[in-house]
Amino acid sequence: MLSMIFGILILLLRVVSAALLIYCLLSYIAPGSRVMEFLRPHMEGILYPFRQLLFKWFPKLMNSPFDFSPLAVWLVIDILLQLLRMLQRAL
Repeated sequence: MLSMIFGILILLLRVVSAALLIYCLLSYIAPGSRVMEFLRPHMEGILYPFRQLLFKWFPKLMNSPFDFSPLAVWLVIDILLQLLRMLQRAL
């Protein structure tokens, strides 16, 4: 039962990671598309706290033309995925 819960969480994190990749690509390719408009409120809800933390820890990033918050989210997702897989194997 617990292994199934870990599997669902892993799947959810992979979906979020894929949606984030699509969001980042569309922000450059087609910023006004319908898919972008659908993803924006969901992805910004995830990215905003990471963006605020990055600006707090690294204030010079506010002036950067690049947004590093998706990289921070992917890093956290990757760490969570590794932990969940380890826990899943341990059961």
